[in-house]
Amino acid sequence: MRPILALLLLTRLAFTAEPEFPLTEDSKPQPNVPKGTMLKGSYSAKDSSVFPGTEREYQIYLPAGFDKSKPAPFMVFQDGVIYQAPVVFDNLIAKKDIPPLVGIFIKPGVVPAANDKALPRYNRSYEYDSITPTYSHFLLDEFLPAIENKHGLKLSADPNLAAISGNSSGGICAFMAAWHRPDRFRRVFTGVGTYVGIHGADQLPVLVRKFEPKPLRVFLQSGTGDNNLYCGDWWMANQTMERSLTWAGYDVNHAWGEGGHNAKHASQIFPDVLRWLWRDWQTNIEIKANAKGESKWKGYEVVGEGEWEMLQMPVDSKLEGSAPDFHRLAAAKDGTAFAIARNSSSLWTVPTDGPVTIMANSMRQSHIRFDLGVSLDGQPVALYAGPEGRIHLKGLSPDDKKAVFNRVVGASVFVMRSDGQIFAGLEEDFPEGNPFAQHKGAAIFVVPKKEEPGGLGSSAWTESAAVRAFEKLCLSPDQTVIYASQKESGVIFSAQVIDVEDPTGGDSFAAKPDKISVPAIHALQPFGDLEETRGQQLKAGGLCVDTNGWLYVATSLGIQVCDQAGRVNFIIKTPQKPQDICFGGKDLSELFIACGDAIYKRPTKAHGIVSGQMAPITPPKPKL
Repeated sequence: MRPILALLLLTRLAFTAEPEFPLTEDSKPQPNVPKGTMLKGSYSAKDSSVFPGTEREYQIYLPAGFDKSKPAPFMVFQDGVIYQAPVVFDNLIAKKDIPPLVGIFIKPGVVPAANDKALPRYNRSYEYDSITPTYSHFLLDEFLPAIENKHGLKLSADPNLAAISGNSSGGICAFMAAWHRPDRFRRVFTGVGTYVGIHGADQLPVLVRKFEPKPLRVFLQSGTGDNNLYCGDWWMANQTMERSLTWAGYDVNHAWGEGGHNAKHASQIFPDVLRWLWRDWQTNIEIKANAKGESKWKGYEVVGEGEWEMLQMPVDSKLEGSAPDFHRLAAAKDGTAFAIARNSSSLWTVPTDGPVTIMANSMRQSHIRFDLGVSLDGQPVALYAGPEGRIHLKGLSPDDKKAVFNRVVGASVFVMRSDGQIFAGLEEDFPEGNPFAQHKGAAIFVVPKKEEPGGLGSSAWTESAAVRAFEKLCLSPDQTVIYASQKESGVIFSAQVIDVEDPTGGDSFAAKPDKISVPAIHALQPFGDLEETRGQQLKAGGLCVDTNGWLYVATSLGIQVCDQAGRVNFIIKTPQKPQDICFGGKDLSELFIACGDAIYKRPTKAHGIVSGQMAPITPPKPKL
């Protein structure tokens, strides 16, 4: 029996042993091929670095005949020299299969040990596995400028002339650097990439499908013998990543095999990977997003392939010595948009055709710091803190005298219905003596139409101290649901508006014999979860809806668009982090975003809703 068992064991090992991956001639030194030179150095991060205290070694490959006076194409590698890259560069540059590249081989950071009996702190996983933009900041803002200065190099600023690569954690690191900064890197190779549950990388296949496609060309390699550990299955994760990239319309390729978690297979295919990444480099260098028009990204149903346009500000746009800080937007039914600059309390108007103008350049006496809307007659209306400490809702006509409603005590945000009914969210901090000062949590309430001191109508509370004041409110197209965002939360809340009989005749301060129907708020609860990335605090701001009932949320990740069931279907990239959003322009078919020092707009296939000036409409029923 023993010989038979031994034979069976050997047979099994033969079937499970990792195959060999012999290098091709392109990865071996060749005679008569000009050789590049290698430089070595080390980099110590300053205290102001995103990775303070770290030290790392690096090497730089300079191609034969390198001219330091010209901006050079380049390729960055994590974990130092891998894939026989310098030799491959020599051979492929000589064949003109790739441009004369500068190779930059950088190792992960290490914080030196405190003493002889201590261990250093190894930064590799924190730097490489994270899906935050931290490493790309380090690479582009610190490290590359430092080595350019030290070695007298000029690296090309054209993202089409920059590639980045890595193996394992270095692979996910390379992808994330290009993902966050496609304005600097557009060619990516990842070997056995760590697209698994370490620092949130398992989110990427979903984020790739939801984010607007980026101009990247990506090659992935993995094998059936790759890692299968506590945090995930590398082999399956790489396949899932490739399927997501293909679905989203990226220029993507892959090589699957039977190898394990190492660089053997990646080293074998590396010359052909470079040929694919740099194909047509002499005639067509530009890499475009969704170049073949095959993307299934759902956002194209709304925004098409247009781009954001920064609106031109007036020449004298600086008020009180500083640029405006736009934080609130609202639009009228005719498409005219309004904006408030927080730092100067100035009111700006954005007509459907024509330049941005300053409508009121000094409203400091109003201390506007809360919310902006539009009244029934199309005029801008704002919540502001009056001198006596009460919160007021008042019109912002140029003479600042037209009051719509006064003394909305304790409000921080509001939204108006087409019949003039106002709904508001309570402040986070209530002034002393306010009847709601003892409450914790957030609330939405009905503002009584008749002005009375301290008067509040029906309200709904979250009853949770963890839920702070709402950042923005908006109504559904049928005006029966109020959506609410929170500044530092990934949760969208909703409440329903229903009509109930009020025996006081709509005046909670003086009893009347007649009964009338008045709005009431109920069922305030979490409704939708926004996309967040681990390690980055999500900031959610403005809200708006379109005629289909889709909800648009301004967040630090971009514009997250939810269907009526509260699911984020896609994310529209933005040039800066948006603070507020609204539909405006002709036919309410343009998205406007306030981004602090700038306002942008983008054409859409959708049409917005201005609930305060439009009758309720019933949107299509969602697919559940």
